Amino acid sequence: MKTETPIEFSDCEIRTILSTQYQISGKLKKLPGYCDQNFRLTCPNGNQYIVKIANVNDAQIELEMQNAAMAHLSAQGCAVPHALLNKTGNSLSTFDKNQQCYFLRVLTYLPGDFYVDAPSLTHNVQLWSNLGKFIGKIDLALTNFQHPGAYRYLEWDLAQGYRVCMDKKHILDKQQSQLVEHFLLQYQTQTMPLLSKLPQGVIHNDANDYNLLIDNKSAPTTISGLIDFGDMVHSQIINELAIACAYALMNEKHDLLTTLKTIVAGYHEVRPLQEVELEVLLSLISLRLCTTVCNGAIAFSQQPDNDYLLVSIKPAWLLLEQLKALNPFAVLCQLRQVCHYSFDSGQDKKTIINYRKKHLGKTLSVSYQAPLKIVRGQGAYLFDEQGTRYLDMVNNVCHVGHCHPNVVAAGQEQLAKLNTNTRYLHDNIVNYTDKLLSTMPDELSVCMLVNSGSEANELAFRLARCYTKSKELLVVDGAYHGNTNACIEASPYKFNGPGGEGIQSYVHTVTLPDPYRGEFLGNTAETANHYANSVKKTIEKLTLLGKKPSAFICESIQGVAGQIIMPDGYLSSVYQYVRDAGGVCIADEVQVGFGRVGTHMWAFETQNVIPDIVTLGKPIGNGHPMAAVITTQVIADAFVTGMEYFNTFGGNPVSCAIGSAVLDVIEQENLQGHALTTGKYFQEQLTQLQQHFDLIGDVRGLGLFIGVELVEDRITKQPATDKTSWLVEFFKHHHILLSTEGPFYNILKIKPPLAFSENDVDKFIKVLELGLTELNEN
Repeated sequence: MKTETPIEFSDCEIRTILSTQYQISGKLKKLPGYCDQNFRLTCPNGNQYIVKIANVNDAQIELEMQNAAMAHLSAQGCAVPHALLNKTGNSLSTFDKNQQCYFLRVLTYLPGDFYVDAPSLTHNVQLWSNLGKFIGKIDLALTNFQHPGAYRYLEWDLAQGYRVCMDKKHILDKQQSQLVEHFLLQYQTQTMPLLSKLPQGVIHNDANDYNLLIDNKSAPTTISGLIDFGDMVHSQIINELAIACAYALMNEKHDLLTTLKTIVAGYHEVRPLQEVELEVLLSLISLRLCTTVCNGAIAFSQQPDNDYLLVSIKPAWLLLEQLKALNPFAVLCQLRQVCHYSFDSGQDKKTIINYRKKHLGKTLSVSYQAPLKIVRGQGAYLFDEQGTRYLDMVNNVCHVGHCHPNVVAAGQEQLAKLNTNTRYLHDNIVNYTDKLLSTMPDELSVCMLVNSGSEANELAFRLARCYTKSKELLVVDGAYHGNTNACIEASPYKFNGPGGEGIQSYVHTVTLPDPYRGEFLGNTAETANHYANSVKKTIEKLTLLGKKPSAFICESIQGVAGQIIMPDGYLSSVYQYVRDAGGVCIADEVQVGFGRVGTHMWAFETQNVIPDIVTLGKPIGNGHPMAAVITTQVIADAFVTGMEYFNTFGGNPVSCAIGSAVLDVIEQENLQGHALTTGKYFQEQLTQLQQHFDLIGDVRGLGLFIGVELVEDRITKQPATDKTSWLVEFFKHHHILLSTEGPFYNILKIKPPLAFSENDVDKFIKVLELGLTELNEN
């Protein structure tokens, strides 16, 4: 980055050169410049020119490239200046001062006001459209322009922007650095993989609001010219549009998306954009702003008296904040629309459904009467093939948000280095398990990494059997623990459901501790003891048969059984009964762990217990297939029987990198605290709605794990199954994805990604109120 203070030349020196080399004279007025010295020359006859003395570090070949490009564009009817020839027929004049060689140029003068001088409120659709067309015309005209001076390293080249920002963001304060890093991660994960597909060519590279001229600053409608070719470079052509958009959006008082779409549509009309260029445009706009603030911060630290260096910094920060609030894929969908591109080039839904039925097994289910084709996810939202955005209320797998850039980056980076198994030593598995175990009670000190919650629970059963020398398993009625044979046999939801084979002799079902619909109502110590007695009695029956329990497995919050919050003290009593009988206690945290409950990292902590074995899954990898079993040293030692336990994929370096990134995001973004405050607000809104609609029988939950049970009658608690099913379809119609739970499918299950916000709560509540009102009227 060139920040050297230029040597000052007197008016007399400049006039002498102009007289001898160009045979022109007149009055000089100094103009602002970043590195060059710039002057406006007004001749006695009224003609005006721009005189530029280049910085001493500017290479001759680069100046010649600029002059050649301006001549090329002028010849094709573009409104740009061009360089005058001196008396020797050259577009560059040289002279020496202080043993340094300097280059001087005289450019034609373009009349007009600067874009920056037009108040934002005067901007309009016609101006934005014309800006897009103008930049498109420039790029189209440069298509066949080549010059060796364009192949250079330039810090303002967006192809170098990521490296520049990574090198310089250290000068920013913590808040600024976090904002820049947000966009750098998006660029790294979403844009970098596409760079090789982008068309390249020579571009102007600096169509900012100080370099664009307009017809009338009071009521601008037309771009009348483009100046300052000092940043020209060979790069990705889409960078040209990204830079123009970045500056056009700064300080814009009108709707950002309207402005952006209009500029892009105008550009596309002149130089049609490829789909891949649209894919990266928003990221490149953000990268230009990041480059601006990083370069500006460094330059200003070196020249604190040069106010020109601060021209774009403040509005750039503001625009970055505004862009962070946008959903990138939602923006892309709108850009594709204005460029008349379809949203998805894949197979239609009917073809996919038919193929699934024929080749993927008929038991593979789909959601909704009219299934959705989902092609993208970001944050708390999913997008279908038409670009329609859906609020995801049921995905507790993509825990920290769909496609969180930190998690994506971690996976990409490690996948590019190595992925192998645990028979080789690697830092990732050690670092990750240490980080994961640090969130657990001290007693739980051994971690075994697997690939799914089902696999984790089956391994937990094996551990329990090896330790207790018993196979007898206690399970909660209505529970679900996975899809392997052993897990189905441990899941009343499956073995008592359609296609189930009934309970196995070694499995013993205990009463579901349901404070709303169960035999004992309310969250009291008495109800907790009543439900715990079911476990006690089951153990007593085993004792009479000369048997003891191997394990009691229980979700820390019942999921499939109905989003049920067990009475306080239930697990502490049950755990005591099980342990006194020689069994172990397994906490299934596959659905509810990793801070979702808000008050604690793990849901079992809300019951004030420490399990002997904990199983983790779903959210652990934010969509990446991984899971874990956490246990005590003594139980782990009992598993050492001579038979090797090896898992091909469990604990691989990529999975560990991803799992570690998930833990980092939970901590860095305080997602546990967010789940607590957002969940509390959510339940307050639901409870208020309950006062107006009798259909809502119960609202329950912890953090962002919430159930809303719908009943026809609050006294009889007759399940409102059909109305619940209707509401789910109603929510889908309003672009909110929801599902049901419980034995009667009358419970709205709410477990969104933790990127879910209070604004999303308000959106959900509004639609729920509309749906309940419609049900009341029918």
